[in-house]
Amino acid sequence: MARARGRGAEVTAKPRWDAYGGMLVLSLLAMVGGIVLLYLDYSQYPEGKPPMPQLKAAGAPAAQPAGGPAPPAGPGGPAVPPAGPGGPAAPPAGR
Repeated sequence: MARARGRGAEVTAKPRWDAYGGMLVLSLLAMVGGIVLLYLDYSQYPEGKPPMPQLKAAGAPAAQPAGGPAPPAGPGGPAVPPAGPGGPAAPPAGR
């Protein structure tokens, strides 16, 4: 490239604004939008500390399961036999 006359400054092309510059601006806008949404979510929480949970006494009975206690078995035992260690029996092989 030819040198310009004068103090030895080189002539260079001005950088173009291309897709990478657009992606840079788009990511900046996405970061600012994320920060705004994070602030809006955070501002909905109360200012003070939450109350401490009440602990039950050591002799209190344990809580029942969500479905309640199991129903009693009818005459002759439970309607569905418990699964064994191998799970349900496989169908016989062949036809």
